[in-house]
Amino acid sequence: MARRKLPSNVKKQNLTPIWIIMAVVVIVVGIFVYRAIRDLSGNPIYLSQDEVPRMTVEQVRQAMQNEGAILLDVRTAGQFEASHVQGALSVPLTEIESFYSQLDKDTWYITYCT
Repeated sequence: MARRKLPSNVKKQNLTPIWIIMAVVVIVVGIFVYRAIRDLSGNPIYLSQDEVPRMTVEQVRQAMQNEGAILLDVRTAGQFEASHVQGALSVPLTEIESFYSQLDKDTWYITYCT
């Protein structure tokens, strides 16, 4: 069977812009769905340090006593040695990524740096 040739005055449409728009829409929707799931699971995404909830000393004390929360001191090792909250673990901020694999996902960790 022979292929029919398009008349010379008919141009093929370039679908690249449509595919790009569809990809952007899928990515944006995916981001919103991901953030919504994180919010519903109680593990929200904070875009700046100003959004991170702050706790009082009494709230931290209660979390440690009643819920088994663990304090992570993210200051340098020297600062930790100079003074730290009793029971806190020293995990300098520069090393925290390598420490993630050691964290229990069901434990509440509270970080502090002052």
